[in-house]
Amino acid sequence: MITQARSQHSSAQHHCASFLVCIAVAVLGCGTKNGESASLNTGVNGLPVISGSQLTEYLTENSLPVLVEFGVDFNCSRCAQTKNDVLRLRESLRGDVDVVRVDFNSNAQTVAELGGTICPTYVLFDSGKPVFTRSFPVAIGLLEGEILRQIGE
Repeated sequence: MITQARSQHSSAQHHCASFLVCIAVAVLGCGTKNGESASLNTGVNGLPVISGSQLTEYLTENSLPVLVEFGVDFNCSRCAQTKNDVLRLRESLRGDVDVVRVDFNSNAQTVAELGGTICPTYVLFDSGKPVFTRSFPVAIGLLEGEILRQIGE
């Protein structure tokens, strides 16, 4: 009986701690803020980086569908884990889909409005409108297949 009570108490503590971590990430984002870029440039991870304030204009002026990675360049193990896969995805989609990064922390409200939950979050836009949103964990190969189906390849 005591063992069962301890197990239930431990389980409740674990769920509470998990919930608090989720709230902290939602409120604080992940990694550290390094500010938004002022223009399209290449971030530390090799993806072109645009600021959140430039996103709408960039999406509407781009003739290609755009995959936006909402992530951070520093102090996020999840973003670091997917970095090379996203660069390979960018090369694979070259000419069919543009792939850029927007800072997650500076644009957490936008990410939430698009249905994202954690960084990195990937949103495919076509003609300036969101087509789908996927948040980590994401298998990049499956993401690529979904993108290709959406663009009719």
